[in-house]
Amino acid sequence: MLYGLVLTAFAAAILVTAPRVLRRAERSGFSPRHVQRAWRAAAGGVLASFALAVPVYTPDLWQAPMRAAGFDPGIGMPHVPLPAQITVAVLALLLVAFGWHRGAGAMRDYRRALRVQLDRLENSAPLLDEEDGGRPRLVIVEDEAPRLVLLPSRPPRVEATTRALDLLRPEELNAVLTHMAGHLRRRDAQWMVCADTLADAYSGVRFFADWADHAAELSEKAADADVRGSIARANLRRAIVKLSGPGQAGGPFCPCFAWPQQRQEELIVHRTHAAAHPEVAVAGVRVGAPVASAGLRVLTAAALLVPSVIVLSPHFLYI
Repeated sequence: MLYGLVLTAFAAAILVTAPRVLRRAERSGFSPRHVQRAWRAAAGGVLASFALAVPVYTPDLWQAPMRAAGFDPGIGMPHVPLPAQITVAVLALLLVAFGWHRGAGAMRDYRRALRVQLDRLENSAPLLDEEDGGRPRLVIVEDEAPRLVLLPSRPPRVEATTRALDLLRPEELNAVLTHMAGHLRRRDAQWMVCADTLADAYSGVRFFADWADHAAELSEKAADADVRGSIARANLRRAIVKLSGPGQAGGPFCPCFAWPQQRQEELIVHRTHAAAHPEVAVAGVRVGAPVASAGLRVLTAAALLVPSVIVLSPHFLYI
Protein backbone atom coordinates (compact mmCIF):
# COMPACT_ATOMS: atom_id res chain seq x y z
CA MET A 1 0.00 0.00 0.00
CA LEU A 2 2.87 2.32 0.85
CA TYR A 3 4.42 1.78 -2.59
CA GLY A 4 1.14 2.67 -4.23
CA LEU A 5 1.03 5.96 -2.35
CA VAL A 6 4.67 6.69 -3.25
CA LEU A 7 4.08 5.98 -6.94
CA THR A 8 0.93 8.11 -7.05
CA ALA A 9 2.61 11.01 -5.25
CA PHE A 10 5.64 10.75 -7.54
CA ALA A 11 3.51 10.87 -10.67
CA ALA A 12 1.53 13.84 -9.34
CA ALA A 13 4.74 15.68 -8.45
CA ILE A 14 6.05 15.28 -12.01
CA LEU A 15 2.78 16.48 -13.51
CA VAL A 16 2.94 19.64 -11.39
CA THR A 17 6.65 20.50 -11.47
CA ALA A 18 7.96 19.16 -14.80
CA PRO A 19 6.55 21.86 -17.15
CA ARG A 20 8.05 24.63 -15.02
CA VAL A 21 11.46 22.94 -14.75
CA LEU A 22 11.62 22.16 -18.45
CA ARG A 23 10.62 25.66 -19.55
CA ARG A 24 13.31 27.10 -17.30
CA ALA A 25 15.83 24.68 -18.76
CA GLU A 26 14.96 25.85 -22.27
CA ARG A 27 15.42 29.49 -21.28
CA SER A 28 18.72 28.64 -19.60
CA GLY A 29 20.24 27.42 -22.86
CA PHE A 30 20.00 23.66 -22.50
CA SER A 31 20.60 21.56 -25.56
CA PRO A 32 17.17 20.82 -27.14
CA ARG A 33 18.10 17.14 -27.21
CA HIS A 34 18.43 17.14 -23.40
CA VAL A 35 15.14 18.98 -22.93
CA GLN A 36 13.39 16.71 -25.42
CA ARG A 37 14.72 13.63 -23.62
CA ALA A 38 13.54 15.02 -20.29
CA TRP A 39 9.99 15.59 -21.59
CA ARG A 40 9.83 12.00 -22.80
CA ALA A 41 11.32 10.59 -19.59
CA ALA A 42 8.86 12.59 -17.48
CA ALA A 43 5.88 11.38 -19.53
CA GLY A 44 7.10 7.79 -19.30
CA GLY A 45 7.64 8.09 -15.56
CA VAL A 46 4.12 9.43 -15.02
CA LEU A 47 2.45 6.71 -17.06
CA ALA A 48 4.59 3.93 -15.57
CA SER A 49 3.98 5.12 -12.02
CA PHE A 50 0.22 5.21 -12.43
CA ALA A 51 0.21 1.82 -14.18
CA LEU A 52 2.31 0.22 -11.41
CA ALA A 53 0.25 1.78 -8.63
CA VAL A 54 -3.00 0.09 -9.73
CA PRO A 55 -1.98 -3.54 -8.89
CA VAL A 56 -0.55 -2.36 -5.56
CA TYR A 57 -3.92 -0.92 -4.61
CA THR A 58 -5.88 -3.95 -5.89
CA PRO A 59 -3.99 -7.10 -4.77
CA ASP A 60 -7.03 -9.33 -4.30
CA LEU A 61 -8.58 -8.44 -7.64
CA TRP A 62 -5.57 -9.23 -9.80
CA GLN A 63 -4.78 -12.40 -7.83
CA ALA A 64 -8.37 -13.66 -8.06
CA PRO A 65 -8.03 -15.20 -11.56
CA MET A 66 -4.97 -17.20 -10.49
CA ARG A 67 -6.70 -18.49 -7.38
CA ALA A 68 -9.79 -19.38 -9.43
CA ALA A 69 -7.53 -21.50 -11.66
CA GLY A 70 -6.19 -23.33 -8.60
CA PHE A 71 -2.85 -21.53 -8.49
CA ASP A 72 -1.75 -19.78 -5.30
CA PRO A 73 0.54 -16.86 -6.18
CA GLY A 74 2.17 -17.12 -2.77
CA ILE A 75 2.65 -13.37 -2.37
CA GLY A 76 1.90 -12.04 1.06
CA MET A 77 -0.03 -8.86 0.41
CA PRO A 78 -1.29 -6.41 2.99
CA HIS A 79 -5.00 -6.21 3.52
CA VAL A 80 -6.74 -3.54 1.46
CA PRO A 81 -10.48 -3.17 1.98
CA LEU A 82 -12.35 -4.70 -0.93
CA PRO A 83 -14.50 -1.58 -1.54
CA ALA A 84 -11.31 0.46 -1.89
CA GLN A 85 -9.88 -2.06 -4.36
CA ILE A 86 -13.05 -2.03 -6.44
CA THR A 87 -13.11 1.77 -6.42
CA VAL A 88 -9.49 2.02 -7.60
CA ALA A 89 -10.04 -0.59 -10.32
CA VAL A 90 -13.19 1.12 -11.59
CA LEU A 91 -11.52 4.54 -11.61
CA ALA A 92 -8.52 3.13 -13.50
CA LEU A 93 -10.76 1.52 -16.11
CA LEU A 94 -12.77 4.71 -16.49
CA LEU A 95 -9.63 6.79 -16.97
CA VAL A 96 -8.33 4.39 -19.62
CA ALA A 97 -11.68 4.28 -21.39
CA PHE A 98 -12.03 8.06 -21.26
CA GLY A 99 -8.50 8.53 -22.61
CA TRP A 100 -9.09 6.00 -25.38
CA HIS A 101 -12.32 7.70 -26.39
CA ARG A 102 -10.78 11.18 -26.45
CA GLY A 103 -7.32 10.34 -27.80
CA ALA A 104 -7.97 7.59 -30.34
CA GLY A 105 -8.93 10.19 -32.94
CA ALA A 106 -5.41 11.62 -33.05
CA MET A 107 -3.95 8.17 -33.65
CA ARG A 108 -6.50 7.40 -36.36
CA ASP A 109 -5.79 10.71 -38.10
CA TYR A 110 -2.07 9.99 -38.03
CA ARG A 111 -2.47 6.51 -39.53
CA ARG A 112 -4.93 7.75 -42.14
CA ALA A 113 -2.65 10.62 -43.18
CA LEU A 114 0.33 8.28 -43.40
CA ARG A 115 -1.66 5.88 -45.56
CA VAL A 116 -2.71 8.71 -47.87
CA GLN A 117 0.89 9.88 -48.21
CA LEU A 118 2.15 6.38 -48.95
CA ASP A 119 -0.63 5.69 -51.46
CA ARG A 120 0.25 8.92 -53.24
CA LEU A 121 3.88 7.82 -53.44
CA GLU A 122 3.02 4.38 -54.75
CA ASN A 123 0.91 5.92 -57.52
CA SER A 124 3.42 8.58 -58.54
CA ALA A 125 5.84 6.36 -60.51
CA PRO A 126 9.05 6.97 -58.51
CA LEU A 127 12.21 7.36 -60.55
CA LEU A 128 14.41 5.96 -57.82
CA ASP A 129 13.40 3.43 -55.19
CA GLU A 130 16.22 2.03 -53.08
CA GLU A 131 15.92 -0.24 -50.08
CA ASP A 132 18.69 -2.07 -48.25
CA GLY A 133 17.94 -4.17 -45.18
CA GLY A 134 15.17 -1.96 -43.88
CA ARG A 135 17.21 1.21 -44.17
CA PRO A 136 15.51 4.49 -45.15
CA ARG A 137 14.18 4.49 -48.69
CA LEU A 138 14.66 7.47 -50.96
CA VAL A 139 11.84 8.08 -53.41
CA ILE A 140 12.26 10.69 -56.11
CA VAL A 141 9.01 11.86 -57.69
CA GLU A 142 8.43 14.03 -60.73
CA ASP A 143 6.57 17.03 -59.41
CA GLU A 144 6.77 20.80 -59.89
CA ALA A 145 6.18 21.40 -56.17
CA PRO A 146 9.43 21.72 -54.17
CA ARG A 147 8.66 19.00 -51.64
CA LEU A 148 10.96 17.07 -49.32
CA VAL A 149 8.98 14.98 -46.83
CA LEU A 150 9.93 12.39 -44.24
CA LEU A 151 7.42 9.55 -43.84
CA PRO A 152 7.93 7.33 -40.74
CA SER A 153 6.76 4.15 -42.46
CA ARG A 154 8.50 0.77 -42.42
CA PRO A 155 11.07 1.21 -43.81
CA PRO A 156 11.11 5.01 -43.48
CA ARG A 157 10.77 6.92 -46.73
CA VAL A 158 12.05 10.30 -47.78
CA GLU A 159 10.11 11.76 -50.67
CA ALA A 160 12.04 14.24 -52.77
CA THR A 161 10.47 15.86 -55.81
CA THR A 162 12.46 16.68 -58.91
CA ARG A 163 11.72 20.36 -58.36
CA ALA A 164 13.26 20.19 -54.85
CA LEU A 165 16.37 18.52 -56.24
CA ASP A 166 16.62 21.22 -58.91
CA LEU A 167 16.46 23.96 -56.29
CA LEU A 168 18.90 22.47 -53.81
CA ARG A 169 22.62 22.29 -54.26
CA PRO A 170 24.26 19.00 -53.18
CA GLU A 171 25.56 20.44 -49.91
CA GLU A 172 22.11 21.86 -49.08
CA LEU A 173 20.44 18.51 -49.79
CA ASN A 174 23.02 16.80 -47.59
CA ALA A 175 22.26 19.20 -44.72
CA VAL A 176 18.51 18.54 -45.02
CA LEU A 177 19.00 14.77 -45.12
CA THR A 178 21.23 14.98 -42.02
CA HIS A 179 18.45 16.89 -40.31
CA MET A 180 15.89 14.24 -41.28
CA ALA A 181 18.18 11.43 -40.15
CA GLY A 182 18.09 12.99 -36.69
CA HIS A 183 14.29 12.80 -36.72
CA LEU A 184 14.49 9.12 -37.60
CA ARG A 185 17.01 8.24 -34.89
CA ARG A 186 14.89 9.85 -32.18
CA ARG A 187 11.56 8.62 -33.61
CA ASP A 188 10.25 12.18 -33.49
CA ALA A 189 7.09 11.48 -35.52
CA GLN A 190 5.94 8.72 -33.18
CA TRP A 191 6.66 10.78 -30.08
CA MET A 192 4.80 13.79 -31.52
CA VAL A 193 1.75 11.60 -32.14
CA CYS A 194 2.02 10.21 -28.61
CA ALA A 195 2.15 13.74 -27.18
CA ASP A 196 -0.85 14.87 -29.25
CA THR A 197 -2.83 11.76 -28.30
CA LEU A 198 -2.24 12.21 -24.58
CA ALA A 199 -3.03 15.93 -24.85
CA ASP A 200 -6.36 15.11 -26.52
CA ALA A 201 -7.10 12.26 -24.14
CA TYR A 202 -6.44 14.23 -20.95
CA SER A 203 -6.87 17.82 -21.98
CA GLY A 204 -7.19 18.96 -18.37
CA VAL A 205 -3.64 17.83 -17.50
CA ARG A 206 -1.31 20.74 -18.11
CA PHE A 207 1.79 18.57 -18.51
CA PHE A 208 0.47 16.73 -21.58
CA ALA A 209 -0.79 19.93 -23.20
CA ASP A 210 2.58 21.64 -22.69
CA TRP A 211 4.43 18.61 -24.04
CA ALA A 212 2.30 18.56 -27.18
CA ASP A 213 2.93 22.28 -27.69
CA HIS A 214 6.70 21.84 -27.39
CA ALA A 215 7.10 18.49 -29.19
CA ALA A 216 7.38 19.78 -32.76
CA GLU A 217 9.57 22.76 -31.88
CA LEU A 218 11.97 20.69 -29.77
CA SER A 219 12.21 17.99 -32.43
CA GLU A 220 13.17 20.61 -35.02
CA LYS A 221 15.75 22.25 -32.77
CA ALA A 222 17.23 18.86 -31.88
CA ALA A 223 17.45 17.87 -35.55
CA ASP A 224 19.02 21.25 -36.37
CA ALA A 225 21.65 20.54 -33.73
CA ASP A 226 22.62 17.37 -35.65
CA VAL A 227 23.76 19.57 -38.52
CA ARG A 228 27.18 20.51 -37.21
CA GLY A 229 29.42 23.31 -38.36
CA SER A 230 28.66 26.86 -39.44
CA ILE A 231 28.87 26.03 -43.15
CA ALA A 232 26.50 23.07 -42.88
CA ARG A 233 24.05 25.12 -40.83
CA ALA A 234 24.18 27.90 -43.41
CA ASN A 235 23.34 25.30 -46.06
CA LEU A 236 20.39 24.11 -43.98
CA ARG A 237 19.21 27.69 -43.59
CA ARG A 238 19.26 28.23 -47.35
CA ALA A 239 17.43 24.93 -47.93
CA ILE A 240 14.69 25.97 -45.49
CA VAL A 241 14.20 29.19 -47.44
CA LYS A 242 13.97 27.37 -50.77
CA LEU A 243 11.61 24.64 -49.59
CA SER A 244 9.29 26.58 -47.27
CA GLY A 245 5.78 27.21 -48.41
CA PRO A 246 2.78 25.25 -49.69
CA GLY A 247 3.20 21.64 -50.71
CA GLN A 248 5.07 20.41 -47.66
CA ALA A 249 3.46 17.84 -45.40
CA GLY A 250 2.58 19.06 -41.95
CA GLY A 251 2.07 17.42 -38.59
CA PRO A 252 4.36 14.49 -37.77
CA PHE A 253 5.51 14.14 -41.38
CA CYS A 254 8.53 16.34 -40.82
CA PRO A 255 7.46 19.91 -40.05
CA CYS A 256 11.02 20.76 -41.07
CA PHE A 257 10.00 23.69 -43.22
CA ALA A 258 7.52 25.28 -40.85
CA TRP A 259 8.23 28.68 -39.28
CA PRO A 260 10.89 29.57 -41.94
CA GLN A 261 11.70 33.02 -40.58
CA GLN A 262 12.02 31.85 -36.99
CA ARG A 263 14.10 28.83 -38.00
CA GLN A 264 16.52 30.97 -39.99
CA GLU A 265 16.97 33.35 -37.08
CA GLU A 266 17.59 30.50 -34.66
CA LEU A 267 20.20 28.94 -36.91
CA ILE A 268 22.01 32.29 -37.18
CA VAL A 269 21.73 32.98 -33.44
CA HIS A 270 23.07 29.51 -32.63
CA ARG A 271 26.17 30.10 -34.69
CA THR A 272 26.90 33.60 -33.43
CA HIS A 273 26.13 32.69 -29.83
CA ALA A 274 28.53 29.73 -29.90
CA ALA A 275 31.28 31.96 -31.22
CA ALA A 276 30.64 34.78 -28.75
CA HIS A 277 30.07 32.58 -25.66
CA PRO A 278 32.70 29.83 -25.43
CA GLU A 279 31.79 29.36 -21.76
CA VAL A 280 28.79 27.27 -22.84
CA ALA A 281 29.29 23.79 -21.45
CA VAL A 282 29.55 20.66 -23.56
CA ALA A 283 26.10 19.53 -22.42
CA GLY A 284 24.64 22.69 -23.86
CA VAL A 285 24.05 24.50 -20.55
CA ARG A 286 25.34 27.90 -19.60
CA VAL A 287 27.56 27.84 -16.54
CA GLY A 288 25.32 30.41 -14.91
CA ALA A 289 22.25 28.15 -14.80
CA PRO A 290 22.94 25.70 -11.94
CA VAL A 291 19.31 25.55 -10.80
CA ALA A 292 18.00 24.60 -14.24
CA SER A 293 20.88 22.18 -14.76
CA ALA A 294 20.33 20.37 -11.47
CA GLY A 295 16.55 20.41 -11.86
CA LEU A 296 16.63 18.90 -15.34
CA ARG A 297 19.04 16.15 -14.37
CA VAL A 298 17.11 15.26 -11.22
CA LEU A 299 13.82 15.22 -13.12
CA THR A 300 15.14 12.97 -15.89
CA ALA A 301 16.89 10.57 -13.51
CA ALA A 302 13.93 10.34 -11.14
CA ALA A 303 11.40 9.77 -13.92
CA LEU A 304 13.48 6.90 -15.28
CA LEU A 305 14.67 5.33 -12.04
CA VAL A 306 11.94 5.63 -9.41
CA PRO A 307 9.37 3.29 -11.05
CA SER A 308 12.15 0.88 -12.02
CA VAL A 309 13.61 0.77 -8.51
CA ILE A 310 10.19 0.04 -7.03
CA VAL A 311 9.56 -2.76 -9.53
CA LEU A 312 12.99 -4.33 -8.93
CA SER A 313 12.88 -3.91 -5.16
CA PRO A 314 12.86 -7.26 -3.37
CA HIS A 315 10.15 -5.84 -1.11
CA PHE A 316 7.82 -4.94 -3.99
CA LEU A 317 4.21 -5.70 -3.13
CA TYR A 318 5.16 -6.73 0.41
CA ILE A 319 4.72 -3.40 2.17
